[in-house]
Amino acid sequence: MKVGDLVRHFLTEQIGVILVSADHPGHHTSRSHQILWTTQGLSLFGPGSTEWCGEQSLEVLNESR
Repeated sequence: MKVGDLVRHFLTEQIGVILVSADHPGHHTSRSHQILWTTQGLSLFGPGSTEWCGEQSLEVLNESR
């Protein structure tokens, strides 16, 4: 996963775009991503809001080229 990828949150089914990717402090194998949500899904965070999510909770819908 990288900046610009379109992703879906597995639990809320929100769709968004990765804005920032960063290593998760204290974990060598996991990364966190700041997501700009474009849909509401089953979440309190609506379109236009941002949220940090772990890579394990996201599914890439397309890979940026």
